[in-house]
Amino acid sequence: MIGVNGKTPTIGLIALDLDGTLMMPDHISVSAANKAALRAAHESGAKIAVATGRTLSILGNVCEQVPQIDYILYSNGAGVFDRKNNAVLFEQALPQSTGLQLLEYFDTLPAFLEVYAGGKSYAQQDKEPFFPADAFPKVFVEAARQGMIICDDLKETLWETAIEKFTVYITDRKIYRQAWDELSARADLSVTTSFPISIDVTFAGADKGTALQKLCARLGILPEHCMAFGDAANDLPMLTFARYGFAMENASEVCKAGAPYQTKSNAEDGVALAIQQVMRLQI
Repeated sequence: MIGVNGKTPTIGLIALDLDGTLMMPDHISVSAANKAALRAAHESGAKIAVATGRTLSILGNVCEQVPQIDYILYSNGAGVFDRKNNAVLFEQALPQSTGLQLLEYFDTLPAFLEVYAGGKSYAQQDKEPFFPADAFPKVFVEAARQGMIICDDLKETLWETAIEKFTVYITDRKIYRQAWDELSARADLSVTTSFPISIDVTFAGADKGTALQKLCARLGILPEHCMAFGDAANDLPMLTFARYGFAMENASEVCKAGAPYQTKSNAEDGVALAIQQVMRLQI
């Protein structure tokens, strides 16, 4: 049994990745068991946070399904939003010059680029043919497209807008590796991935672990009273920060190797099972 000297740990905050973790494989729905577990945990006093690569405008109806969500760590930790007070607590966007430079760089690649800025999702019209529609369930793809603002020129559209995160999807493995190596060599960027064909880019130091650490410090919650769940490399910083960091059974091998604990898959209510195991709640 997880705990210290057989005692039930006090959990003050639960942080959850969305896609591949809290969400079912359709990327849209939350299971009844996960909803019940989070409701019980919240009633016991734990704060609930989602920590996602998505930005604020494309969370879908996640917060409607789980109204107990208190905080949103969005764009891979580039910002933290307080739902109850409708306020951004802190945000670490890319410098304008860096953002514009990266827009030019990504425009040269045969890839689909999604840009998160001001809580919204942007994409460029001429990059639509590179959208990896086959990589996700059809219903999720349709919802994602509806949430994007499609423009003719991203650089012109976002000229004076602070960019939170870039996500570029590259299906050619050689081009992917070259782009990964070039971007990850830069000290001013934080580079990670949430899917095998994606590269996520934020400002250096902007990641889910740093955002969770800042939020816990603000709330006075120590890492030993924190749970976190994830399935990909971009989740590892928060899984290693939290005392009870869980990789899903469906997680990448990198995520599983780095996480302190493992639970069942997102299709098997892994979040609910771990919450019950650690907090020993009656659900």
